[in-house]
Amino acid sequence: MSATEVTQIVILGASGDLTTKKLVPALYAAHCEHLFPGKLQLVGVARRPWDDQAFRQILTDNSPKMKSCSYDSWEAFLGLTSYVQTHLETAADYAALGKRLDQISGGPVNRVFYLAIKPELFLTSVQNLEAAGLLNQEHGRFARVVVEKPFGTDLPSARALNARLLEILDEDQLYRIDHYLGKETVQNLLVFRFRNAFIEPLWNQKYVELVQITVAENIGTEGRGGYYDTSGAVRDILQNHLLQLMALVAMEPPSNLSPKAIRDEKVKVLQCLRPPTEEPDPSKIIVRGQYEGYAQEPGVAPGTQTETYISTRAHIDNWRWGGVPFLLRTGKNLPSRFTSITIQFRMPPHTLFGSYQECHLRPNKITLRIQPNDGIDLDFDVKEPGQGITIRPAKLNFDYQDYFHKPSPEAYQRLLQDVVMGDQSLFIRSDEVEQSWRWADSLREAMVTTPLHTYARNSWGPTAANALYGECEGRWVTAP
Repeated sequence: MSATEVTQIVILGASGDLTTKKLVPALYAAHCEHLFPGKLQLVGVARRPWDDQAFRQILTDNSPKMKSCSYDSWEAFLGLTSYVQTHLETAADYAALGKRLDQISGGPVNRVFYLAIKPELFLTSVQNLEAAGLLNQEHGRFARVVVEKPFGTDLPSARALNARLLEILDEDQLYRIDHYLGKETVQNLLVFRFRNAFIEPLWNQKYVELVQITVAENIGTEGRGGYYDTSGAVRDILQNHLLQLMALVAMEPPSNLSPKAIRDEKVKVLQCLRPPTEEPDPSKIIVRGQYEGYAQEPGVAPGTQTETYISTRAHIDNWRWGGVPFLLRTGKNLPSRFTSITIQFRMPPHTLFGSYQECHLRPNKITLRIQPNDGIDLDFDVKEPGQGITIRPAKLNFDYQDYFHKPSPEAYQRLLQDVVMGDQSLFIRSDEVEQSWRWADSLREAMVTTPLHTYARNSWGPTAANALYGECEGRWVTAP
């Protein structure tokens, strides 16, 4: 992109919290650091009867600002913002929207349409954008569409949505976003694995005993009981965030760093996931739970069976990972909020320092802290100083903020930059979506035969989940 090109970021559904709390702060941070090529324009679109000034005041009142940026920078950023009142379900409104966008751009323009709207409106909005000629890519200009999760509610609905959208858009125009993939430690995972010669040779079933991935939340449904009750933990977190993290951990080295090469390898992992319905006893590999009082929350159906907690012992049936369990866990109203990936290594084949049967010797572990306090920890054993040999656990820590003396960029900042630059490496392809739903649907089918445990708020979920760990394998992580 040249320095004179204009790119409009058009947010459909700009009156929501996603815009003020995540998208605008990310765009402002990138603007403040001069990270966008060319000239940026931000256009909010929603049904609220606002004008430009009212929209700017909403952003000023509700959007977190970067402390390192000046008041003048914020004022300059506001000068790049506009607002267009539009009823997104009404096709006729899109023609007026197109005219207003042309007036704002003042000439040739690239456009990114961010669908910060209900999933039921994804297809309607894209159809209306196409009918208004807003998705045309002419004279080297681009038009791209970003969609948030959930992308479908099961495999059939995801396939149908993919098919309809790809009748209108090319795959390279469609950016299915998962903000976890924009987090710094997740991005660093490929570098950590494939750049360091002492890591990748150990990253397989010969040396790895198990992998644990946890996405823990310390809040409940936060007034979204009606939505959450139709979703649950599997659809809300496991099908997307957890499986994407697992695919990055388990993928083979790509031939290069192109979006196609990276996503090809992730799809292969998802294709190798053993369907839970093939397990003879699903209760041995699945534990689901619901926190106390969930069924009494507004919008939640009486007697609901929706899970607010899910943990499972998954297997990837391929040469690299055969026999290695991947323990996946997510839940609401847990004691703390964190996301981490733990690679637990096997014990040496011959013991010199005590009996392994006692289970007290801590295995070597690599922990990737994704949030909060992103970084990497290495657990290992050392000899305590003094006479004789007494083994003690030790830890090496790498913390991004401490090492680089600045906080990591927010995930949405990196992802929005990638959309503008046309880099789809951290976005989800249609076949990834469908393979994720294939496995998640199998999990949901299998878990119906398992008990729904009740767990106390501010606990680590059902105690039955501890049985997913085998004898001497360890236990669930309870701190980032």
